[in-house]
Amino acid sequence: MTPTTTDPARFSKSALFRRLGYEPHPGQLLVHRSRAPRRVLACGSRFGKSTAAAYEAIAAMLEPRERSIGWIIGPTHDLADRVFRIVVEIVQKHFKHRVRTLSERDQRIVLTNFGGGVSEARGKSADRPATLLGEGLEWMIVDEAAQFHREAWDQHLSQRLVDRNGWALMVSTPRGPGWFYRMFRRGQRKIDSAYESWSMPSTANPHLDAAAIEAERARLPPEIFRQEYEGAFINVASEPCEVCNGPKHGALGVIFLQGETEPSRCPECEGVVDKTGESVVGLSPDGSPRLTIIREFGTDWPLGCPEVLISFETRKKDEAAQLGPSTKPI
Repeated sequence: MTPTTTDPARFSKSALFRRLGYEPHPGQLLVHRSRAPRRVLACGSRFGKSTAAAYEAIAAMLEPRERSIGWIIGPTHDLADRVFRIVVEIVQKHFKHRVRTLSERDQRIVLTNFGGGVSEARGKSADRPATLLGEGLEWMIVDEAAQFHREAWDQHLSQRLVDRNGWALMVSTPRGPGWFYRMFRRGQRKIDSAYESWSMPSTANPHLDAAAIEAERARLPPEIFRQEYEGAFINVASEPCEVCNGPKHGALGVIFLQGETEPSRCPECEGVVDKTGESVVGLSPDGSPRLTIIREFGTDWPLGCPEVLISFETRKKDEAAQLGPSTKPI
């Protein structure tokens, strides 16, 4: 019997998944169990991100509400259709009697949810910004989010979730620095409780042939394999922080502190900043961050920023040498 309830609090996503015969693997389960309003999943190819996203959409549509609407968005029409088609196939198989309207051409499906209300899902394409305006949403799936421009989220998508306190699930294979990486990093920093993020390799999917993955390792350049199969962000060492703008070319890469004074740090990336909140972390020619913290009684440096150590005494001797032989060190 189809469960019916008018109380969203009694709606069980896990019970729905069992009924549908969907057994998420451990990596997918982390995403399904999270209650963060902004979930960011960076994973290797064939991890099962589209499947997880589709079941999240189905659960959102069947949750008891008087009325709800959500979008499944891809960078192109074809990519948006990928998750939308999975949703349609599952709904047609298990809940055909609940379908009110279905237009695969227009990527629109309307259901009667478990509370008797009306729930709608639409497929949307980010390459047509004019279609991303208007209504408020309860939920949003952003597929292949690494291919989106930041403007799509800032100017068209994020506002759709404000009115109804909606949630967003952003899934993608990493594509180096950019908007998706910044969203992922925000979840990793644990500073903003609204964000949760995960990086998972293809091998987290137990249904994949591990030998086939290893064959790809031998075939592909190491960096491409890390990106495509290990779900790793590459070439992001120089990705600037949106708050302090660091690490950056032109920064001194040195900060002087008195006694046991701790350096000020950026609330977003935790990099060392000056009194104005601007990063003092520089960039080496190879793109790696560089920063030396010089104290009166010694030196240390933040993790990830190795640099030649310069003692306080050495600095004073160097300063004295530059002033001339008649000048004594302080």
